[in-house]
Amino acid sequence: MPTLTALCRALGDDLTPVLAGTVPEREVTGVHISELLDPTVYLEGGELLLTVGMALTGHTAQAHAYTARLARFGVAALGFGVGPVHDAVPDSLVRACEASGLPLLVVPAPTPFLTVSRKYWSLIALAGQEVLSASLGAHQDLVRAAAGPNPVSAVVRTLARAVEGWACRLSPEGEVLEVWPRNRRRSASQLAEQLCRLGGPHSAATLPVGDDDVVLHPLTSRGRLTGFVATGCLRPMNTPDRRLVLAACSLLALQAEQQGRGTAGPRAARACVARLVLAGYLDAARALAVELGMSPLHPRVQVVALAGLTGATAEEVLDAIEAALPRRLQQLVAAADADEIWVILSPADSAGALTVIERVRASRAPQARLLVSVELDVGEISVHRPGMRRSLQNMAPGEHRDLARPATPALPGLSLEPLLNYKRADLLGAVVAYLRHRGQWEAAANELGVHRNTLRHRIGTATRVIGADLNDPDVASTIWLALRARGLA
Repeated sequence: MPTLTALCRALGDDLTPVLAGTVPEREVTGVHISELLDPTVYLEGGELLLTVGMALTGHTAQAHAYTARLARFGVAALGFGVGPVHDAVPDSLVRACEASGLPLLVVPAPTPFLTVSRKYWSLIALAGQEVLSASLGAHQDLVRAAAGPNPVSAVVRTLARAVEGWACRLSPEGEVLEVWPRNRRRSASQLAEQLCRLGGPHSAATLPVGDDDVVLHPLTSRGRLTGFVATGCLRPMNTPDRRLVLAACSLLALQAEQQGRGTAGPRAARACVARLVLAGYLDAARALAVELGMSPLHPRVQVVALAGLTGATAEEVLDAIEAALPRRLQQLVAAADADEIWVILSPADSAGALTVIERVRASRAPQARLLVSVELDVGEISVHRPGMRRSLQNMAPGEHRDLARPATPALPGLSLEPLLNYKRADLLGAVVAYLRHRGQWEAAANELGVHRNTLRHRIGTATRVIGADLNDPDVASTIWLALRARGLA
């Protein structure tokens, strides 16, 4: 809005203060002409009121009542036009304006009031052009930032400078990913705490953080929440700044969409490698990894399984895990099914990745069951996977289980390795079912979906392979505990 000072400067001799001194820097919301003694019913406050004093008689009491009424209502200034009714500004009006603190300006004859109104609206138009120019410049800065090498950080910095406050980017779980200026990280953390309490609003919201009003906007891609953008400033955010925030959100959403398209292909390729390993086709998995330019599969690995995902799809959870991982760990060898995720980790990466997986599971799918295997030969994964699946089915919702390393058999010379390495029949599944049902042939055969004579033959073969009688309680208990320790029962 133009100020009284700017309006007087622009009009020169056509609008001058009656009393010597500086015109106050008051914003003028409009120019209104009225000859009523009480024009306030037609005003909103902040106007420059123009009058020729037709209703003013020059009496002191009337002048004081008139100016006090205008000052109390918030009129920015009174402009008195001399010539048509009064040859000069009445002394009573000058003293009354001085007493009430109402600025008194004079419009000399023969300057028409229309000149004042036109100049005011020309200043409004000029200010609008300046705002538009600044807004266009800020939008251009945002576009250049989004096209740079580090678009998320650059957009957040540009947005903070444009609104003359601070800005941050948060993950869907409320984790602070970017904040500018950096000394406002505490404010961003306070916002993240509020966001967690609210459960993550899926529409724009304004939240108080300290002395700031923070405008929070969700970011979505293909109908999925990908994070939040928050901007804070001391003053209520004006319309151009709000439009700027919406532009920043659109650019960040577009960047996330492009990133998603760029990662979809490589992730699908890594998923193919993971599925081959999980199915036991290790040679094919290694050959495909070489063709895709991936790092060679580590000979020793840990397997992490997530099952029973509710509230989020497997792809959404895997997106969140990879986004939260350090850059060097983001190329996960993982396969996502309808409500399961299987991840294959090298020993060097397992500690850091497991921390992130557990955090994302707790926030995105708290009812999911999380099972972590012992360190395995990569070629043994297909043998252990059925047992891990059975363990997952028996776990409670939200349970996190880390399997211990295989226990040393209580009986000397007793080992699971011959049983695990037997390839011609599913001896492992037969032994697990037989021991689970305490030697009841019919129940164990029904679980496996085979005839009881087939089960008898497999148990006989298993007995010869391990060199011990499964009907011996010591042997049965030792084998069962070893199977449980390795996640196979």
